[in-house]
Amino acid sequence: MTKWKDSEKEIIKAIVKYDGKAKSLAEVLNKSKLLEKRGIGIVQEGEKNMIFLKNSMYDDDSETKGLGYVAELLSLIDTLVKQKYLVMIPFCTEDTLVIGAEESRWHTLNHISVNKNEFICVDDHYENWLDAEGQQLYWPYVFTEKELPIGNTFNMAFSVSQELKELVKHKFRSEEERRFRKQQLLTWISIGVTAFIGIAGLIIAIIGIYMR
Repeated sequence: MTKWKDSEKEIIKAIVKYDGKAKSLAEVLNKSKLLEKRGIGIVQEGEKNMIFLKNSMYDDDSETKGLGYVAELLSLIDTLVKQKYLVMIPFCTEDTLVIGAEESRWHTLNHISVNKNEFICVDDHYENWLDAEGQQLYWPYVFTEKELPIGNTFNMAFSVSQELKELVKHKFRSEEERRFRKQQLLTWISIGVTAFIGIAGLIIAIIGIYMR
């Protein structure tokens, strides 16, 4: 039985919520704003996987927290696929430029316009996320696909199993746990009823003695 962490539960809930409403996991992440509220952006360009961390939220001491969340996200998706909770559909893809931004589009050859007044440079050795005045908004972390394997994970279409939907519906209690809790509840009810009948019988007997 898998014990899910709170951060994993949050991701799973978002995947289930947007099943059938989002074309890819990238769209799930953008609609739910799971990355955006954590100040994280992901851009894949060529052989590079770029992770951006908002500099107002991260420093040298906390950068591992942001990068760790991305690693946890990838690991969770892999686990969900292996446990058949999630089915990826590789021949249906949706290309999302920036994961973790409400709006993004190509502005020039090496620049992506983000949220209308911000820009991401993806040019080699000049990777950056800037505001309209050219001030840095995010720290860039650049990885090769070998260093941080992402592939087409975020841009593939997906399907959620009924089992995962049931798991979310029942607050991440497995079928065995739900069965055990139900049996436990029935046991306590049975004990309570038996005790009540016993006490009631005793009271009736005592009343009978006094009424003689």
